[in-house]
Amino acid sequence: MQMLCPIIPDTTRAKCLRWGAALALTALPFAAVSGPFEDLEKEVVQWANTTPAFQGRNMRVAPLDNRIALQNCQQKLQFDQPFPVQPSVRVRCSQPQWQLFVTLTNGAESASPNRTSPMGHALHKVLVSKEMLKRGTLITPSMFVETEMPIPGMENQVIVDSKLLMNMELVRDLTPNSPLRTYDVKAAIMVKRGQEVHVSAGQGQGFLITMRAEALQDGGLGEQVRLKNSESGRSLIAVITGPNTARIR
Repeated sequence: MQMLCPIIPDTTRAKCLRWGAALALTALPFAAVSGPFEDLEKEVVQWANTTPAFQGRNMRVAPLDNRIALQNCQQKLQFDQPFPVQPSVRVRCSQPQWQLFVTLTNGAESASPNRTSPMGHALHKVLVSKEMLKRGTLITPSMFVETEMPIPGMENQVIVDSKLLMNMELVRDLTPNSPLRTYDVKAAIMVKRGQEVHVSAGQGQGFLITMRAEALQDGGLGEQVRLKNSESGRSLIAVITGPNTARIR
């Protein structure tokens, strides 16, 4: 969702901006408030130069939609690459809360021209859903099909590699034939608070112990979570290995 305030009288526009600032910006692909991009682009490139996936390459930020505006961040910007195979970088600000996905490209490479639709719009490879998918669905590559379509304004947000869908879940409903975007998914919750978890210990060390425990917090694949042994009541920490399964290291 994106909110753009039109050019209207100052009093009305001020109300529009105040209303937009009150939205839950973390649920948006970007923040709809004003501010320049130059400093943000510079920090993204500096972060990329220290990240193994981009080191040694002349990276630059792909052009952004000029309708997007950002409010100056009062805290240090946070960067990560949630989709390792795709050159999308997530930029987050905690005060005020907003997030934005940008795409890094190799400055030494020239992009090959895309095919165009009969209406003259460039066609891009995308993954689209085969059927209606509900929020919270644990997605798999079989739920999507690769196709080409015009996606004006979304070129930097779509997911094109089905390998990136493993252990991901939807954060919003997805209608049939809708292109899948980076902000439509998040790492799937494999263990939920209050659920029973099957825990193993000693694997690879010559012995194997299994037990049942209650999850004291939510967690995704590979994350450490606090558990409570169902029999002894003792607390323990284990690494999530799959749906409702964990291993003590």
